[in-house]
Amino acid sequence: MPTLLVQSCSATKNQVTEPTRALDVYDGYFFRILKKAIREESLRRDVDICILSAKYGLIDAEEAITTYDRRMTTARAKELRESVTDEIHKRVEKEGYGQIVLNLGKEYLRAIGNLSEQNDVDVSTIEGRGIGSKGKKLKQFVRSDAVPTVIS
Repeated sequence: MPTLLVQSCSATKNQVTEPTRALDVYDGYFFRILKKAIREESLRRDVDICILSAKYGLIDAEEAITTYDRRMTTARAKELRESVTDEIHKRVEKEGYGQIVLNLGKEYLRAIGNLSEQNDVDVSTIEGRGIGSKGKKLKQFVRSDAVPTVIS
């Protein structure tokens, strides 16, 4: 069964003047890990990537966007919560995902409701004591069959 990776957007972005693939706009640490795995053709074939954007909500990595400056706040997470949770549910139903892996910070997690209640799917999160630890776990996950711990 395929896995859906939900990656938060990053503050570091490439400046673009016209709509560009989201994966090419974001340039933070985690996006560099993902892009390197793609470039080296070592990204797991069963992983689909979507991005939780403070501006756009849940988007595909291939979706065309423009550069923006908006941070995820508690208020913005609450605004997005219903639409983001519903969109993830639709994706699970359509694609038959057996696993959802979240690589999100605290504010971004607030933009997602209880996915286990809506979906018959395991939900995992990439956790670590810092960005380096989380990056190492993300790299292991996207390049192998290692799955982060399931959260309850």
